[in-house]
Amino acid sequence: MSPEALADSAYEFSQKTREICVSINDLELRKDVEAVTQNCLKSLAALKRIHLPQDRFEEGQVSDHDAASSNYHIELAPYVLSALTAVNHLTESVLNTFSNPTGIDKATTAEDFELEFDLVDGPTGEDGRLSMQKNQSDLSLREQVAEVAYSISTMLRSRVANMGPRLRHALEKKDVWPLLTELDESQHGLVKGVQGMLFGVLGLFNASVRREEILPEYRSAVREAVDLRAAIADLSYHITRFNLAIAQADATNVVPLVVGVADRLSRFATRVEYRSLRVEDKRSIIEFRRTLHRLRYHSGGIPLTKLRYAIEGFAKFLEAMHSINHREVLVVHDNQRLSEASVKLDECLSVVDVSTALGRLFSIVRLLSSVMGRYPDLDDALRNFGNKAASQLDVKAEIQHWKQLVKMALLAVG
Repeated sequence: MSPEALADSAYEFSQKTREICVSINDLELRKDVEAVTQNCLKSLAALKRIHLPQDRFEEGQVSDHDAASSNYHIELAPYVLSALTAVNHLTESVLNTFSNPTGIDKATTAEDFELEFDLVDGPTGEDGRLSMQKNQSDLSLREQVAEVAYSISTMLRSRVANMGPRLRHALEKKDVWPLLTELDESQHGLVKGVQGMLFGVLGLFNASVRREEILPEYRSAVREAVDLRAAIADLSYHITRFNLAIAQADATNVVPLVVGVADRLSRFATRVEYRSLRVEDKRSIIEFRRTLHRLRYHSGGIPLTKLRYAIEGFAKFLEAMHSINHREVLVVHDNQRLSEASVKLDECLSVVDVSTALGRLFSIVRLLSSVMGRYPDLDDALRNFGNKAASQLDVKAEIQHWKQLVKMALLAVG
């Protein structure tokens, strides 16, 4: 498929989007809603084309010092400019198409908008309807569309305006990372704002449609946080095992372990969860990968003391990343999931048929996999459960064991 065809396909309406637009009886309003939708999709496609260098790093690349002088901002400038042009076109088209029915003259704060945006997905991130509000407004549908579009357009214009000074300030730094941080945060904020306009406008005509039906690639804040935490827990588990092995290794058998660590990190960096890490966390991972690469190809052989110091430090860094559990979306999510599992385990204890009870237990364990990374003992139980032969399980004892784990995990949530 040609680049032009790829670009065109990025703007295509999903089936549900087409259905919503066709359902609008006012033909002029339909045309204007379709234009807003099309401009939102074009903006999202342009924002997606900003590929930040920390998201495609490979071992052996240049050092931070060299990277700072490699003019990343010049390489990225056309993509950033294209994205900002698309967002500006979106907001200008809203101003030119709709009148301001409620006198909106200031931007919704980013914090208020993002909280409201994330709450729609519910405590488990699976509700995902376009809107949780019932349409009880006295405004006409056109005025409601204008109200939503104006409010978010004003916020988007504010975001774009603030980008200039922040990027100029970052460019004054000798280190490239402040610039990458600003670009990453700006991209994320603009994507969420454009998605908010798309979902908000279409949600006025069908609130029950799910966000994924409008944007198949959409991932809720809860789903993103749950997946990221699980990925961090998995990486931390394996790095800890490598750390213990390397502590006992000598020069004759350490190389395969170093290769194993490098391979594990390389695979982690290709996962979608890696893209959702904060820039500073990506920086720490990249710096460790560079250190590991230098030690692996050291001319005099791998210096064991430096290697052990480096991997032990990285293992501690991953432990610190478990602070992700403090995110409000995960606290609410985990309380809901663990409480649900606790009730199901109580019900499971009353099941007389062993086969039925075992089937329910497997279902509960699958449910608990969504809290991987919350409580270490529960994590270990989730990893080991699949290794147990069903015929060897004392089902009642196993259910009691999981009840205790869930109880402790709930206490850990607080």
